[in-house]
Amino acid sequence: MSQANVYTSASSQAWYTDKARISTGTNTVTYNVNVVYGPATGNLYSNPIVVPANNRVTVWVGVGNQLTIVGANATIQEVGTTSSGKNAVWQA
Repeated sequence: MSQANVYTSASSQAWYTDKARISTGTNTVTYNVNVVYGPATGNLYSNPIVVPANNRVTVWVGVGNQLTIVGANATIQEVGTTSSGKNAVWQA
């Protein structure tokens, strides 16, 4: 198994696994997922989701979708599998 990608920023970053782990430092960040497959494309959430400072969350992104993080001092890691992201979008 290859090593997952790790990012310190993401702006419409194409995602290669089902999930992302967002770890924040001393600043709050927000994130949104841009769905690029299926009948309903665009932002998954009507408003960006807040991740508090000094916190860690694992969120669904979906293979091939795009992740955007706004804020500083965060680490974003690809986690999960690479198989079911597109299927979940089509079934939504």
